[in-house]
Amino acid sequence: MVDDELSRAVVSFLGSPGVLEPTEPERRVAALFGDRAVALVPRIRAMLVDLDAATPPLWNTANLQEMGNNVERWVQETYPELDGHAVKAIANSYTFSYK
Repeated sequence: MVDDELSRAVVSFLGSPGVLEPTEPERRVAALFGDRAVALVPRIRAMLVDLDAATPPLWNTANLQEMGNNVERWVQETYPELDGHAVKAIANSYTFSYK
């Protein structure tokens, strides 16, 4: 079952690749979810730590497209509660940061 709130929080936290947001990620989530951000932000941070610790490393690919596909697949398998927008936001953020 998709967790719409968590998915929206992930997209809000990560923002858009290549766009410098004027507000910190935590504040963007807080603006959208108020007090619930206190529980959401640590969950998002934990997901990103898990992603960086994935074995084998998801960055070990021939190109960024393959890396993005690997990240999407890993996130879908590891966090099935995230919707497609959140999965794509994580993959975009990961590949953009690597690039």
